[in-house]
Amino acid sequence: MIMKIIRAIVNSASYIFFIILAIAAFFSITANSSLLGNYKSYVIQSGSMENTIMTGDIILIKSMQQYNKYDVITFKEGGDRIVTHRIIQVNEGEAAKSDFITKGDANRSIDNDTVRQEQILGKVMFVVPKVGFLVAFAKSPFGLIILILIPSALLIIDRLIKMSQTT
Repeated sequence: MIMKIIRAIVNSASYIFFIILAIAAFFSITANSSLLGNYKSYVIQSGSMENTIMTGDIILIKSMQQYNKYDVITFKEGGDRIVTHRIIQVNEGEAAKSDFITKGDANRSIDNDTVRQEQILGKVMFVVPKVGFLVAFAKSPFGLIILILIPSALLIIDRLIKMSQTT
């Protein structure tokens, strides 16, 4: 009876770890890529958009032809830095060459520089809460070891329990 309970716990824990590993692997592979079709995923690493988008959330963005006031967009700032903020003003330009004034929801002031259309990577279409922490953990050496060793150990324990029951 006790062995059945232990086995059920080990099996449940194994499945949970494998699901966590699969989710982390999926978002690690698709992060900053176009493997999701027209969508790209990014992990939010600062609190400038809290309470709308929290640190550790994953966002899915999609490139659009047009962006409007109040859209939450992801754009390149100063070369390689990627920022996700809300459009608070659209300055219409020539031939669909608008400039945008942006601001993080948690920030008191607007961003220093305007955002040009060509800097925009896409509009935030969907937010996956807190999964980004898992992806960041899975990408770390310690996280990778934990997410591989624990499920492996649970599988070995399960096999040992099965072997002890057959003998």
